[in-house]
Amino acid sequence: MTVPFNAGDVAWSRAAGTATVEGRAAMSRAGDAAQTCAGGEAQLVPAGSYAAEMMRIVFGSDVRGFAPVASVRYPTGVASDFATTVRRIGCDPEGRFRFDGVPAGRWYVFSNVVFRGAGDEAPQGGSLMQRIDVADGARSNVLLTP
Repeated sequence: MTVPFNAGDVAWSRAAGTATVEGRAAMSRAGDAAQTCAGGEAQLVPAGSYAAEMMRIVFGSDVRGFAPVASVRYPTGVASDFATTVRRIGCDPEGRFRFDGVPAGRWYVFSNVVFRGAGDEAPQGGSLMQRIDVADGARSNVLLTP
């Protein structure tokens, strides 16, 4: 990471908000049912300059992306304060998630969909991300797919 983390850049994200961000993380394999983030989590990351650089490292974009599990590259030396800005919630059995009380602003929605099929030796799937703009009182619906 070349951009230093500045908590002040994303201080707005800690406030109580009036918006809801909900969605689903899923991907399909030929001939199989859709695989989801069920049993995993979704993350809501405030889109400051530090997070934008992180998304470009992982996904090659800070707008939308998919990184296959076999080649996903997470940054090293992530600022410990950064983790305190990330909202996390579990995905339900259908791969759905919902964040309530979200303040208006630009966010990244992130989740992993990792699975093994019958006879698969290595994990399949990967990491999914989409940047969204959240307005006060709005309900944002996100479908994370490759």
